[in-house]
Amino acid sequence: MLDYLNVLRTFVAVMECGTMAEASRQRRYTAGAVTRQMGWLQQHLGIRLFEHEGRSIRPTTEAQQLVDAARSVICEADSFDRNARSLVWVGEKLVPGRAGPRRTSNGT
Repeated sequence: MLDYLNVLRTFVAVMECGTMAEASRQRRYTAGAVTRQMGWLQQHLGIRLFEHEGRSIRPTTEAQQLVDAARSVICEADSFDRNARSLVWVGEKLVPGRAGPRRTSNGT
């Protein structure tokens, strides 16, 4: 299974760049990897996201409707990651603070 969050990042890149080739450069993936990710996402969702017109693509209405939701998911995931990484151990509790040395809940 592909990393769903990275697939959504690639989907947003394709929508913003307008081409899979440019999105692949931006994401630092091969063009084939971007194509596979978009194919997987379309199959996973059960909808067509892009219409192929020769060598170019055109987002479908469904893709245009979903791109803002994908951006929101990415934003929420990034916020979660930032918040989780900002927690520090004080005694036996995790509290908000500046990032410091990490340790597990068992104290190591």
